[in-house]
Amino acid sequence: MSPGFDQNFKELVRQRTNIVELVSESIQLTPSGHDFKGLCPFHNDHNPSMMVYPERGTWRCWVCNNGGDCFSWVEKYDDVSFYEALKILAEKAHLELPQSTARVGSVPRSNIVEKTSLFEVMKWAEQQFHHCLMETAEGEYARRYLIEERGYTEDTIRQFRLGFHPDHWQWLVNRAQGKYAEALLSEAKLIFKKEGHNRYSDYFVNRVMFPVRDERKRVVAFGGRVLPGTNSDGIAKYFNSPESLIFTKSKLLFGLDQARQRIRETETVVVVEGYTDCITAHQFGVTNVVATLGTALTDTHVSYLKRLARKVVLVFDGDDAGQNAAERSLTKFISQEVDLRILTLPARKDPAEFLEEQGAEKLKQLIDQAPEAWSFKLNICLKKFGLESIDGQHRILEQMLELLAASPNLTGKVREDIILRKLSDRLGLHEQVVRKRLSEVKQKRHSNLNSSPSANESRSIPITNSIPGSSQETDHTAKDNQLESELLEIIFVYPESVTQIHQHISPSNLKNQQLRFLYQLSIDLTEEGIVPVLDRILDRIDDPDLKQLVVKIDAQAQEKAIHTKIHASPNLHEGIPHFLKHSIKNLKWREEREHHEQTKGLLFQNSQNTSLNSDAKELLKKASEFHQKRHQKNSLETH
Repeated sequence: MSPGFDQNFKELVRQRTNIVELVSESIQLTPSGHDFKGLCPFHNDHNPSMMVYPERGTWRCWVCNNGGDCFSWVEKYDDVSFYEALKILAEKAHLELPQSTARVGSVPRSNIVEKTSLFEVMKWAEQQFHHCLMETAEGEYARRYLIEERGYTEDTIRQFRLGFHPDHWQWLVNRAQGKYAEALLSEAKLIFKKEGHNRYSDYFVNRVMFPVRDERKRVVAFGGRVLPGTNSDGIAKYFNSPESLIFTKSKLLFGLDQARQRIRETETVVVVEGYTDCITAHQFGVTNVVATLGTALTDTHVSYLKRLARKVVLVFDGDDAGQNAAERSLTKFISQEVDLRILTLPARKDPAEFLEEQGAEKLKQLIDQAPEAWSFKLNICLKKFGLESIDGQHRILEQMLELLAASPNLTGKVREDIILRKLSDRLGLHEQVVRKRLSEVKQKRHSNLNSSPSANESRSIPITNSIPGSSQETDHTAKDNQLESELLEIIFVYPESVTQIHQHISPSNLKNQQLRFLYQLSIDLTEEGIVPVLDRILDRIDDPDLKQLVVKIDAQAQEKAIHTKIHASPNLHEGIPHFLKHSIKNLKWREEREHHEQTKGLLFQNSQNTSLNSDAKELLKKASEFHQKRHQKNSLETH
């Protein structure tokens, strides 16, 4: 249950939340009939296995069984409590949290600051930095630098909410007095204590500030750039916020909140290496561009981006460092199931310089023509060794096969087969020769890895509890769960039937503890005068696993079109619809069958006696009746 939370307010938040828009903030959704589908963010999804049901206000992955309502999505995706999810969705819906709910939810925690509080203080800090840049004399030098040297317009500065932190170590600390506790600012990584000092100091001093946002446009971190001409010897030119409860470098990309719409339209995302390159690209009209946050692009980044776009183009500077970075990225990403392209800019230019000299259309042309990752490596090898000599061909083959062998998760995939066929064609070699040599390279690599000290370390295998419908069930348990799940499916689409069902089926008749709980909850709601529709059931549940099960059962009911079958039944007004009668009959039959199994043991014991007592005679009579019913049931099913 959800004690302490105003059920009416929860329902209002749910009504104001568009589940499709909410999920679309994080993954790319495509229509699927009346519903939507997309790649699930909670497992390594290759084919869209997650469904969003707008009419039901729910979502579910048919592979990993995660699912729930709008609150469950925020809880799972943002890793927050239900109370924080409620606050987040209420704010998005422009609803003020009731005081009673706020008091109940505001349980003090000694070591953890709520994420919602961190989002709030980061938003406040962004406002302080932006105002300082745009409206104060302290920010004039930084403002001139951005406009005159970087070439940004005021519109661009306001669009990205750029800011400035003055040359004062307690500037933010002082402005926060009476508004936010120092502990909160410290948890947000805005301030820190210098070694040997008792008081806090600001992290960013005398720097242009670049707000970093998550996909929901919430500020989670900052990047700071030292102004040219200032006393910055020994200080890093760029400095990012340390990681925090709401900020992980390897999972976020700068500018994604601005680029999302254009990424959807073009099905292409362009990744550059710096804030300034990203902002310049947007100002020139290339608006599907994002930037990494001082780190190389990670597998996590690519896994996330492929849920948003069909094609990912990595753009590297045209100098030697950019070329080397591009080659280093290949082994990590060549196996990713996404159209991954690599572009190194000509004339040793970075993206900002290239745009200033060549313009947006030329850059877009290069992006469209960017070679696939494996082809990029092949082109480098061709330029380096050439195909004219036997030695050149051999060197090219060996480097390409080393790349394939070193790429994780590529072995046995269709992508590997395609690459090998293309590679054989380009080198003029028989495909079987290339495949045989790849096997030898892999075997050698495997032997080397196995000889390493850590190769034989044991790995623990996580154990998970099975839920109805999971692959861990035994056949017998699965059949029982199917019978009971079908009853819940009917209740979810025909909630008015609970009273009728209860006359025939007791909660104790259900074996599965979770399904029995849901059935009892439906009865309780009905007795309270509340129709147990899906939303009301979800409102009364806190357990994420149980929410997942509810959405799964509801989705199965929709897939079977139970609603249509029930309301198309000519017996709808006769008390119990035909579809429901069938479900009740099956459950009752199971009960009789199990009762018969219990009597068999007693009959066997009594059969050892020369005469049957009265109890045994009664059991024998019931057994005979059971067999007659089973014979009739089998005859009906046969015909």
